[in-house]
Amino acid sequence: MSNEDYYPAGSYNDPNAPFNEHDVPEQEFTVVCSQTLSKSATVLTSNYIPGESGVEYENDDEGNPHTIPWQDPDDTSDTNWAEEWHENDHYTPKQLIELFAECLTTMQRNGYVFKTPAQDAHLIEECANWTEDEVEFIEE
Repeated sequence: MSNEDYYPAGSYNDPNAPFNEHDVPEQEFTVVCSQTLSKSATVLTSNYIPGESGVEYENDDEGNPHTIPWQDPDDTSDTNWAEEWHENDHYTPKQLIELFAECLTTMQRNGYVFKTPAQDAHLIEECANWTEDEVEFIEE
């Protein structure tokens, strides 16, 4: 009896047959994770030029006088929103990642565990080497 007698007819040399498949070896690939995140937050600043305001007087359809208040928008064209963002104690995602790593490292040093010692070490490693490709601060 030959080996071919153990397999369905014509499948002994078929490379697609399940019994002929071979495991593909694992291989390392470099992958970039790029995300766009945004967050709106209130920023308190006096770094702007107040818009002018005033009152207009008009008569309605029946000739009765009434006032119409008006307000030009404040001029923030010279406001450095990145500086204002940080002065208002807000953080970028990269800064939060760095703070998280710092907290985990401090906890580890003091004998506290967040998940497991191995997972904590892995999380600290995962926080490293992030690059801030683009940061933009825009008034809404």
